[in-house]
Amino acid sequence: MAERPSGKKLTANELVLKKLKETFERNGNVAVDSSGTNVWVMLIAAEPIFDLLAENLPYPLSGQKPTHRVRVVLRTTDAQSGTNPYVDGSDFFLAVDELQQTADFVWEDESFGDDPLFHGGDVASAVLWAKELGEPFHVQYNNPFLDKEQRKALNGHDQDDYSEPTGRREQVQTKEEDET
Repeated sequence: MAERPSGKKLTANELVLKKLKETFERNGNVAVDSSGTNVWVMLIAAEPIFDLLAENLPYPLSGQKPTHRVRVVLRTTDAQSGTNPYVDGSDFFLAVDELQQTADFVWEDESFGDDPLFHGGDVASAVLWAKELGEPFHVQYNNPFLDKEQRKALNGHDQDDYSEPTGRREQVQTKEEDET
């Protein structure tokens, strides 16, 4: 059973985060292995699913009913080129049980069999895409497997100061307003 050191049970979002990190994060030790690659969960936005009718689900029910739709953005760093400025993201459905302290994928084959919904986009666009589902409850722009000095050595800079992106729609409206 997943619990904090204090003995308190994890929240639904904490269970989702734990499951996604266990599934996706990899420490390829890029600081010492020239062929290594690190993968980490950069953003997570989630929406609870309440009383969703079976005909409104993206796939037929075949066991567990999902309790959460989760939008995940992954980021990578490799030893050759540093932190990748492009990211991938997908939606997943999970069944979260706070009483049992579990989070399990629903429609795992369908979700993992498809190409990412958000493929090879920049970080700012990925933030906007994630926010279409909801405000992210987890944000980790920097590689969690590297310290500040390692990030500087690998990337030539540290990315701790990541500014909030401006919405594309706002940029387009501003450009059109300037033309009129």
